[in-house]
Amino acid sequence: MTDPPSGYLRLPDHALPVFNSLVGPFWVKPEGEFVAYGFRVELRHCNPVELCHGGMLVAFADIVLTGGCNHLAGLSRFLTTITLATDFIAPARIGTWLEARPEVLKVTRTMVFGQCLVRADGDPVLRASGTFRYTGEPDPRFDRVRRLLAAQNPEETTP
Repeated sequence: MTDPPSGYLRLPDHALPVFNSLVGPFWVKPEGEFVAYGFRVELRHCNPVELCHGGMLVAFADIVLTGGCNHLAGLSRFLTTITLATDFIAPARIGTWLEARPEVLKVTRTMVFGQCLVRADGDPVLRASGTFRYTGEPDPRFDRVRRLLAAQNPEETTP
């Protein structure tokens, strides 16, 4: 079963078949000014004992932090991961729903600092924090969340 809990919207894939498209789909849920990301653990995400592979947990945290902090900070730019620190707290079993809520700690002229807690069916499994660099002009390709939410509510204007 890969269906998300109620309120989640499927995050559109990138135009090219990049890494995120291979390990997704990912889902987002608007929560006022904030957003939650999630996905269901499938066998392809697991190690041989059917627990979510640590690399998949870290990849999810990176996707949550780059996409989520980009959205929350209103940058609409490609974010490059400079550092990503993680702490594994507990395993995530096949079939569980993983979700995380990105938090922006600080935005500077070229950097974003963020953190998240990844939960499996509500229980903490991974803590992550990172530093991300951005450059260039805003580009709507790099804020898939804003585009998704705007498509859901076309009568609302988005910045």
